[in-house]
Amino acid sequence: MASIRVADPMLPALGRDFNSLPADAAGAITSFTLAYGLMQLVWGPLGDRLGKLRLINWATLAATLGSLLCALSPTLSMLTVSRLLTGACCAAIIPMAIAYLGDTVEYSMRQAALARFATGTLTGMIAGQVIGGMAADTVGWRAAFGLLCVLFLITGIAVMRLRRRLDVTSTPQTVSSMRLSTIIASYAGVLRSGWSRWILMAGLLEGAVMFGPMAFTPTWLHEDADVTLTVAGSIVASMGLGGLLYTSQAKRLITHLGESRLIGFGSVVVALGLCALSASVQLLPAQAVVLAAVGCCVMLGFGFYMLHNTLQVLASQMSAQSRATAVGLFAVSIFLGQAGGVAIAARLIPIMGQDRLIIASGILMAMLGSLLAWRVSWNPK
Repeated sequence: MASIRVADPMLPALGRDFNSLPADAAGAITSFTLAYGLMQLVWGPLGDRLGKLRLINWATLAATLGSLLCALSPTLSMLTVSRLLTGACCAAIIPMAIAYLGDTVEYSMRQAALARFATGTLTGMIAGQVIGGMAADTVGWRAAFGLLCVLFLITGIAVMRLRRRLDVTSTPQTVSSMRLSTIIASYAGVLRSGWSRWILMAGLLEGAVMFGPMAFTPTWLHEDADVTLTVAGSIVASMGLGGLLYTSQAKRLITHLGESRLIGFGSVVVALGLCALSASVQLLPAQAVVLAAVGCCVMLGFGFYMLHNTLQVLASQMSAQSRATAVGLFAVSIFLGQAGGVAIAARLIPIMGQDRLIIASGILMAMLGSLLAWRVSWNPK
């Protein structure tokens, strides 16, 4: 997760170093998310056949090399390609971990288990935003990718040891059995369900509406609120604190609200957080903006993970027979939505401004959450 978010607060620094506009430097974000989404089409079926932990292990070690290439990139084009390669590798990590939890945790306990798992991904998101902004402000953005290289290597070695301890080296099928017809049949089995198509569409819209505008929020805060990239990245990273607050209360909230109301309430909290963030930057004096923006992002993170964590649980149940394929498709929908959302936001910001785009995002998230909550209420699985 740190690798996904690390480039967001770097955009002004990348633009200066490579003599480009931040919108052009955003290719370093779009390429990662596009590769991350598309490679799920490959990693999902492979995870069902080769073993999910094995695939996580290989992908983590490969991401070590991708991060090293990012750190050493001499041009913006090379950085964009390196981020694309890193995104392709990282694509096998989080979705396969969710699928692995789906295999090993009963459905009634899965929401709480995924909430605990989210603690790690949220910590990564916070670290990525802070590290990216801090490195850009101090020793240089390349250091952030160098640190990620080291972290990926350490994690890859740790997963390798875990595999050996669990003795998960056997596989149900071999690579030679990965025929195109088999892969197509796996995807067709998931997509045949109307309920699965609902979940996938929700993921696509969530990725576009939420993360498209948010990718430019650190740059907006840096320019409009006159804060450093470190502070701007840290403000957005405080979304993770809201997510951690949700995970600490997840079991209680799940028990009292249930899935449909978690989605509905979560989307409303997201909308309030986004609208309050826009108003804070535009209306408050400079000395009050940082504290207010942090509060808004904490609220935003709390609501978002009420919605997103529930969507992950529903995605993990789309197909028990091809769980990695199903979760991979869900990740495809989210990150294709994010890649498209970033591209659309880059074109809309000069026309309507980041502040209005953030408000529009909040309204659309509330509409999406309300529609999905209604659908879940009469077809929970």
